[in-house]
Amino acid sequence: MIDGYDLSRDLGAINRALAEDMPEAAIFYCGRALEATSARAVAALNLDPGTQVFANLDTLERLSCISRPALTLGHALRRLSNDARHILRPLSKHDADFAALCLGPWLQWYMEDYFRGPRARAGDESFGLASPLASGTVADVLALLRKAQISGEDVSDRLLALCDAHVARLPALAAMIAETLISCGKADAAQSVLNAALAEVPDDLRLGQLHALGRRRAGHPEEAIELLKGLSARYSEDEETLGITAGALKSCWEHGHGPTDALAQAQRLYRKGWQVSRARNLYLGVNAAAIQLWQGDAAGAADLAQRIAANFAERNAQLAKSGIDVAAQRDYYDAVTEAEARLLAGEGDAARALYADAFRRFPVRRGDIDGSREQANRSIALLGGAPIS
Repeated sequence: MIDGYDLSRDLGAINRALAEDMPEAAIFYCGRALEATSARAVAALNLDPGTQVFANLDTLERLSCISRPALTLGHALRRLSNDARHILRPLSKHDADFAALCLGPWLQWYMEDYFRGPRARAGDESFGLASPLASGTVADVLALLRKAQISGEDVSDRLLALCDAHVARLPALAAMIAETLISCGKADAAQSVLNAALAEVPDDLRLGQLHALGRRRAGHPEEAIELLKGLSARYSEDEETLGITAGALKSCWEHGHGPTDALAQAQRLYRKGWQVSRARNLYLGVNAAAIQLWQGDAAGAADLAQRIAANFAERNAQLAKSGIDVAAQRDYYDAVTEAEARLLAGEGDAARALYADAFRRFPVRRGDIDGSREQANRSIALLGGAPIS
């Protein structure tokens, strides 16, 4: 029992649903366990939990209170749960088995590793969930992803070697692999994984997002925009879709292609995402501020950036009081988003120190680093100063 939530009851329900070939029911209960534990993780920080799992995972990520492997598993479970709840696509026994496989290590993070969690050791890492995927290719991929996220090692080639038909039938796992490859600067390699998975599940939202993101990172922003048109029509309020579409439009502008108002469209979408998130998605906010500068509104860009930087300062102070070493624990994008906010707000020295630390701590994320450096230097060219190397 966790603060009134009977976890053991839901674990039993998951096993029964798996045994009786009821994938939607198994995934529903996995999602409920994620929803309950993520909300309690936020509440343990003396904060009010959000009404959606995404908001709670986002809070834990922004506050640097969750490990990268746990965050990846949480989002995979969240997306599977959304598929089941909103009937976004047909779900298979393979999907349910994968959800059960992911839930075990998620619960282990919450129960054992989370510094504000129960701190209770489970007798079994799987928490008694009988997933047939616990051994074999799928388990090997998850283990490799977890190792890479902890050590920072580039495991791209080994991941690609493991991508077989089992992976293609699991869009949540294929998306995790593709995201890792894109982040490591291997967007072209990610396409083979995405194409195989999309052939099995053509309407999966996350696969569609990553397909477009990969084409953009590979230097084909116009193709990315075409891919995103269908997603934008169906998911007009989805923060991730808005951000990826805005990024593709920004790339078109940078390369002199696409619609003549590509930069203005990107600005509107970043702003919309910022508003949809209720000013919580700082990544979308800082991109909106950067484009505001590029369009000639330096004062407006600085004002928005100062608000984002103040948000970071308040959050970092709150974490320090809780005994959390933000510099050592924060994720790559958390660090470079604050760096860009401080750059646009006129705090050049602080921004450069943050960029340098992020590039040093996450050297394997070459694709992400190249994008961050290029965007920072575009703003520096307008603000004045030496480019970031």
